[in-house]
Amino acid sequence: MVGARVYDMFYRYWAPWDAVGVRPDLKSLLASGRVDPGRYPKAVDLGCGTGANVVFLAQQGFEATGVDFSPVALEKARLRAEDGEVSDRCEWVQGDLTAESIEGLDDGFDFFVDFGTLDDLKGPDRQSMANLVARLARPGAVFLEWCFYGVREELPWISFSGTSKLSHIAPGELEELFGAHFDVEPLSADPEWRVAAFLLTKR
Repeated sequence: MVGARVYDMFYRYWAPWDAVGVRPDLKSLLASGRVDPGRYPKAVDLGCGTGANVVFLAQQGFEATGVDFSPVALEKARLRAEDGEVSDRCEWVQGDLTAESIEGLDDGFDFFVDFGTLDDLKGPDRQSMANLVARLARPGAVFLEWCFYGVREELPWISFSGTSKLSHIAPGELEELFGAHFDVEPLSADPEWRVAAFLLTKR
């Protein structure tokens, strides 16, 4: 796993993924009506960066928490929440998503989102994150997982515009990581960019 100091450097100067802003898959899911703050009031973004998704969720009426291990990103996230006038609905927690627990992060979350954190982890760190999500999620909670996705043998070693062997989720891997506690439903896929989104529901 790339260390927090490296991400601090990206967020201090330029993090290309940060330019995306609020993720379209999150907007689409909420627009569909499948997830709303009435049924899933307590939301958390895992690897929130500078907080675009968290602020958006708070503006939609969720109690929104952002978790990241970069203090530089979280400071920018706090300022974003102030600018969006939702500081009272946002909470920011610095922590490692592969840890057994994170100080300041309670359980009982209803709605989880992850855009590119899980697929950035390697080896047993992925299972550690999955275990943390399972502990934090209440029964019936839902988890929007967006990731680089593809068959390893079909991917390049390095890509600056999409999925590579070094950063992707393989078919069937989400079921292996989360299947003991969650049902996994495909939501969308982009074969050209080799990205996909899934909705996981805790049993």
